[in-house]
Parts: sequence; structure tokens; C-alpha cells
Amino acid sequence: MKLVTVDDMLILFLNRVYIQSLDFSDKESVQKYMKQLLSKLRNKYDLEFDGYYEMTLYLDMNYGVIIEVKKEELEYLDYFSNQIEMNTKVIEGSFLYEVSNFDENFMEKFWVYKLKDKIYLRAKDNISNIEMGIILESAKIIYGDLADKIIRKAKVLR
Repeated sequence: MKLVTVDDMLILFLNRVYIQSLDFSDKESVQKYMKQLLSKLRNKYDLEFDGYYEMTLYLDMNYGVIIEVKKEELEYLDYFSNQIEMNTKVIEGSFLYEVSNFDENFMEKFWVYKLKDKIYLRAKDNISNIEMGIILESAKIIYGDLADKIIRKAKVLR
């Protein structure tokens, strides 16, 4: 698990090991899992969670899930005090991995895209955790609308 803060948003990177038993089509189980996850983060990192949150979950069959957590400031300040309420949205898609150099041994398992001077990889099929780890050592994960935009505009090399 990786935790990043960008402006007023918290971004969680969870590989597929963390979420293998979670059914993303069941909104109640997703929200229950998210409340448990926020509780763990509260205890481990001394973060405070209370109020209403917009959570966007970007799901990829190879990597796992990236969760964007954004607190919504409501006019009713004390309405959600000491409790967590959330709206969750699950978006399935493919993640891209921006790389500067890559191992030719893995190329049969990835589509290779080039846009301007950058190279991106997208998994064709399921890849192992070890292969994913090797790619992630030197890659930046691109997801969501930006990944879709790159796929549409980029030239497919392989």
C-alpha cells in the first residue's frame, strides 16, 4: 500500500493482494471495506477522518486499485461529526505505466505506446506479481481520464 497526498486529496495505491476478496459490484461491501481502511489509516498514520467523502476507485485487473479520497465540505458542519459517510464510484479500466527504459523480456505481455517523448506500457493479459514489481520499480502509474487520453492520442509501437 502506498499513500500520497495531493492538494486536498488523499490517494491510496493498493495492489491486487489487498483487494482480491472484495466484490466491487457490491456497493455496500465496498463502503464497508473503505471505512475499515480509513480506520486503519487513522490508527497507523494518526490521520483524522470524519465527515462526508467522495471516493473514486480506479480498478485495474493487473495492478489492483487506486483510490482518490476527497473530503467534501458541507454547510452542515456538525452533521457528520465523529462518523464517516461516503459516496463511492468504481471505474474499471487499464492503467498505463510510464517508463524511461524497459526490459525486452516482458514486451510480449504489454502494448507499447509512444506520445511525444514518453513511452507507456499497458498490460495485454494477466501478469505476475513479480513482473508487476519489476515494472513498478522504474515506472509511474497513469490512470483514469489521463490514461484514456494517452491511449487515444498515442502511437502504438508494439
